[in-house]
Amino acid sequence: MSAHWQYLELGDFLLIAEAVTGIPAEVLGSSERVVSQADSALHVPGSGFGDFEAYPGFAEKAAVLCARIIQNHPLPDGNKRTAFMCMVEFIERNGGLLNLGLADTVETVADVLVDLAAHRLSEQGFVDWVVHRLRP
Repeated sequence: MSAHWQYLELGDFLLIAEAVTGIPAEVLGSSERVVSQADSALHVPGSGFGDFEAYPGFAEKAAVLCARIIQNHPLPDGNKRTAFMCMVEFIERNGGLLNLGLADTVETVADVLVDLAAHRLSEQGFVDWVVHRLRP
């Protein structure tokens, strides 16, 4: 099934990060730290061994992408915003929609991402949060 997924590549990440941070993608891409930390996070949703996918579900793949970008902290600033936008791009690229409800204000979504970054929300807790908002 993994052949059907459209994963984000490093160039996608750099363009999203540029839009979020205002730092040109070329500058971000010239940083070994940015490239290695981002590239590592971008590969997690598709990871596995043989026919085994570590993250087989759509929501799992989307959530783990966001979580790992946040945890790897590749950018000098804007990691949570960039991670969230990468997750949204992954979802939309694969035909889904992140359907935020009326209770999901900018502030409450930011709080969820801050909790994820501070490990007050587990990765599985974040997967559950995404599951309730994902419309395939």
